[in-house]
Amino acid sequence: MSDRPDARQATRWTALLDLVGIHQITAQEIRAETLFLGSRHQGRIVEGARLELKSPELSARRGALLRAVIRATPATAAVETDQ
Repeated sequence: MSDRPDARQATRWTALLDLVGIHQITAQEIRAETLFLGSRHQGRIVEGARLELKSPELSARRGALLRAVIRATPATAAVETDQ
């Protein structure tokens, strides 16, 4: 067990940000989602994230996470998936 607090632990500040629709996404969450998208969409991370963003039942938090993955993906990987 670690003495460090969970990065997703709700504080008054994060609760306020969630209330106004701002979602904090950690680097660990982005890495995990990138791996998930890569395996689910045969290595096409950006294309998979864009496809999943079109889902009608997408939650606001998941949408923020997918957009963060797209922003964090290197430009060379994004160009390769767009071709």
